[in-house]
Amino acid sequence: MKTALLLITIAGALLAARRELPWEKNHVEVGQALYRENCVVCHDIDKPQKDSKKLGPSFYQVFKRERMPIANQPPNRPYILTRVKFGGAIMPAFQKKMTADEMETLLDYMQSK
Repeated sequence: MKTALLLITIAGALLAARRELPWEKNHVEVGQALYRENCVVCHDIDKPQKDSKKLGPSFYQVFKRERMPIANQPPNRPYILTRVKFGGAIMPAFQKKMTADEMETLLDYMQSK
């Protein structure tokens, strides 16, 4: 009984202080590759809007902002996912080019920046 409680306590401490696992890093790298393949032509992610020369809004720290560019609402994954899937006025839709898992991986990358 004491051993089980000790193991649960240790496991909880490890989970609370866990580091990024190698496959999670790879997951973010896959998201970065998807971003470079599909988004970088129109959207910056490493420069704020004022420094960007791209046609679309900058996604620089988009999930850390109070409001998203253009949408002017708090950042949220469902809204961005909808934009990626179905596009917008100028933005093309990616629902036929990317799988749902790839879109989620892309958003994971954007959220990591």
